[in-house]
Amino acid sequence: MISLKLGKSIVGLVGCLTISVAQAGAVVINDEMPRRPPDSTSGSGDTVELNCPADPNENAWQDATAELMIRQLGNSSTVKIDVRNAVPNTVFTVWLRMRGTGPDGSQVGWHQPRADGRDCNGSPLTCGGATPLAPGYKLDSIIHYTSPFDGTPTPTNGFTTDKHGNGHFSIDLDFAIVDGAYPFHLASEEALASWQAVGGNPDARRIPSAVVNPSDPGISGPFLLRVISHCTDQEGHGLSPGVREAWFQYP
Repeated sequence: MISLKLGKSIVGLVGCLTISVAQAGAVVINDEMPRRPPDSTSGSGDTVELNCPADPNENAWQDATAELMIRQLGNSSTVKIDVRNAVPNTVFTVWLRMRGTGPDGSQVGWHQPRADGRDCNGSPLTCGGATPLAPGYKLDSIIHYTSPFDGTPTPTNGFTTDKHGNGHFSIDLDFAIVDGAYPFHLASEEALASWQAVGGNPDARRIPSAVVNPSDPGISGPFLLRVISHCTDQEGHGLSPGVREAWFQYP
């Protein structure tokens, strides 16, 4: 019998068990991630053709592929993405959709007016349509490399391709992706205040928000997950995707 006097050791053991359960959970998605056209414009107005190093095969990296697997059990999940034949030696990040529309055209996801009267839709921290695919307990560290803070070449939701353009991304999450909600409440008040003090979103809220999945009946949205590159600065920018190029998405 394990004594409760173990205190922090038990907490650590529970944490390990949680991760192991997620990794052993049921496969809920196992599929290819379709490639976006190399001239498709990202939210920052950039394209693979415009920003990324030229493909020596002169096909704008159209041989690039990505495979997605998601395992899920309860309120935890594990995501694995394998990228092949993309632009080499480049930082990529992965994003989760938080904004969409319902069958009647109404907004799906977090919604609240900002202090200036504009709408805040999607992520309650940024009012953006997507958030980094990362555990909620990592939000404090992510906030501290979110613009206007300096970015990082090793973002939590990212990976770097090798000289052949191959990359692997694997992450354990403290929430369910399918029929789940992102735990924005795990960001600390202190981290949020430090970001707002340097110009971060003054309307940010620490509130859980449902994941928007366009595979659900009646729900519309551009993607559930998207993989983007950062060819111009080779950095992730935390809660903001920054200047980026769109490569793959699911569904």
